[in-house]
Amino acid sequence: YSPFLVPQDHLGHKGVFVSMAVFMCILFIVGTSINALTIVCTMKFKKLRSHLNYILVNLAVSNLLVSLIGSSTALCTFISRYFILGPFMCKAEGFLSTLGGMVSLWSLSVVAVERYLVICKPMSSFTFKNTHALIGCAVPWIFALIASLPPLFGWSRYIPEGLQCSCS
Repeated sequence: YSPFLVPQDHLGHKGVFVSMAVFMCILFIVGTSINALTIVCTMKFKKLRSHLNYILVNLAVSNLLVSLIGSSTALCTFISRYFILGPFMCKAEGFLSTLGGMVSLWSLSVVAVERYLVICKPMSSFTFKNTHALIGCAVPWIFALIASLPPLFGWSRYIPEGLQCSCS
């Protein structure tokens, strides 16, 4: 059965789809709220706008992308029990969720390096500056784009997976 045409009830009990829809709803509400709040607070309060917090805002933006696109799409499709949005949206959701997820992972790597330099090497001649913070924000997006773009151009593909309600 095509995951774009009919409910995929043969893959799981309806209760599984309902429980996944509830879980995605919770992820959407909590993820969107907390990440949006992080971004708004950082923009509103000047004290939080230090170059050491740039990467945390970058992380919040990428996580917001995942919660807005990935969780909301999965919520709709789990309710319907199949990927009702069609092949184009499958590619878009797969790409944007992969991009956001990979930016999050790379951003955490940047945070680890940044913390190491600030905490473990406080007496070294290296000073963490605004330029370093901006590079630390750009690199995760560049690496994530390099990894998530090829399926859009024929090298592999984004297709429904698991219960056929989300694409990767």
